[in-house]
Amino acid sequence: MQRRTFLQSLFGLMLLPVNAIAAAWNKAAFEASTLQQATAGLSIQTEVPSDQISLLAPDKAENGAVVQIEMVSRIPNTEALALFVADNPTPLIANVMFAAGTQPKLVTRIKMAQTSQVKVVAKVGDRYFTTSKQVIVLEDGCGGTDTDAKFEPSMKMRARLVGEVTEVKLIIVHPMTTGRSKNAAGEIIPAHFMQTITATLHDKVVLEAHCSTAISKNPYFTFYVTGAKLGDQIMVKWQDNMGYAGQGQIAVAV
Repeated sequence: MQRRTFLQSLFGLMLLPVNAIAAAWNKAAFEASTLQQATAGLSIQTEVPSDQISLLAPDKAENGAVVQIEMVSRIPNTEALALFVADNPTPLIANVMFAAGTQPKLVTRIKMAQTSQVKVVAKVGDRYFTTSKQVIVLEDGCGGTDTDAKFEPSMKMRARLVGEVTEVKLIIVHPMTTGRSKNAAGEIIPAHFMQTITATLHDKVVLEAHCSTAISKNPYFTFYVTGAKLGDQIMVKWQDNMGYAGQGQIAVAV
């Protein structure tokens, strides 16, 4: 059966202890206010420039609130990709860890406060490789667009088998507020954002992404998994800083 549009997944929402979520999320790195502090928080040491890492981003971003990024490593045995925006209030955007068999490749949408260098660092064993690109931002995307509307999350997923690789796309409805915007009454809207996203296949984790407030509202992700067959179930779970969690699953189709 051909599936060309997102399919509504089964979805569950629960409230979990905030401390249980924060234990896995690198607070020091994600809350660091400089690029140097953020990389140190991830224990990144000497970075070697590499043309085996690709960073696809627009030369100019009309709206800094939604900047699509694709990062790929062609270096064998890449374990993780970290994404940074040097001049954001908190430079570390995401740290994505890949299991064996999952391609070190991710597409997402991020917020950029201003024109800045966007950088990807690939972790390969105890070595680090990097590439970067300057992105010109025409409209600030890190403040002024948050709302404090009622939280009503949902998730849509698609898992499409192409050859031996399954392309997984998901959109999660979530406010992703930064904690730096105000409501109509002039009150600060608290930060409310997804911290971790985990994907599993055959009950094994294939991808785990840790996120900051600079992932765009209603987070969008595309990732690529090998080893799945038609009908296999891929499950995605997320947790946020307020203690909410949700999950959805979808069968691999064509």
